[in-house]
Amino acid sequence: MPLRLCPADESDARRAADIEHVAYTPNPVNGILFPGPFPPDVLDWRAQQLASDLEGDSSTRWLKVVDTDLPEGPEQMIAFAKWHIYSESPKPTPRTFGAGCNAEACELLFGGIAKQRVRILGDQPYFYLSLLHTEPKHQGRGAGGMLTEWGVQEARKHNMIAYVESSEAAHSLYKKCGFRDVECLSIDMSKWGLKEKHNTWSMICDPSETAAE
Repeated sequence: MPLRLCPADESDARRAADIEHVAYTPNPVNGILFPGPFPPDVLDWRAQQLASDLEGDSSTRWLKVVDTDLPEGPEQMIAFAKWHIYSESPKPTPRTFGAGCNAEACELLFGGIAKQRVRILGDQPYFYLSLLHTEPKHQGRGAGGMLTEWGVQEARKHNMIAYVESSEAAHSLYKKCGFRDVECLSIDMSKWGLKEKHNTWSMICDPSETAAE
C-alpha cells in the first residue's frame, strides 16, 4: 500500500494549511465561521500559527500520511493530524479570532466544545485529537483512519483515554476506530442561514472499556 504514516514537523505547516483550506472550504458551516474577507497571505498566516503552536506547546504531536506513489515534494503529504498528550487538563487560554472570522459563531462552536471538554474530562490525563484533515481527492483511502489509530494505540499503551470532537462527516470514522459518543453539542446557527442545528459529538475511546469487552 503506498500510504505511509510519518511524523510531521514545522516544514509541513504550509502544506497542512493548504489541505485544511481545501478540505473545509466547501462546508456551509465553514462559510458561517469564516465568511471573510481574508488578506491575500491568509494561508501563510495560518501556517505560521500552526508552526508557532507546535514550537510553543510540548504536548503537541504532528503526524502526516504521505502517498509514496506521488513525486517527492509537499504534495506527497495527503493528510495531517495534530494530537496532544495531556498529563493533566490544560489551563484555559483566551481565544482570539482573526480577520475574516465571525467571532460570535466561532465562540458558540469552539468556546462551547472547549467548555464541554473541560466538564467531561476534568483533571484526568488524556490524548486529544484536535486537528485532522485529508485532501478531498484522497479521502476514502484510509489516511484519516491511520492518523486516528496512532493516537488510539498510543493512548492504550499509556492506559489513557483518547478524546475527539467530531463533526457529522467524521462521526462514522471515529466510531470505527473505537470511539463512543459521550455528548452532542447542538448549536442553532439559523441567524446565519443554516436551517438545521450544527452537531458536534464529544467522543471517548477508553482502554478500560476495550479490555472489558
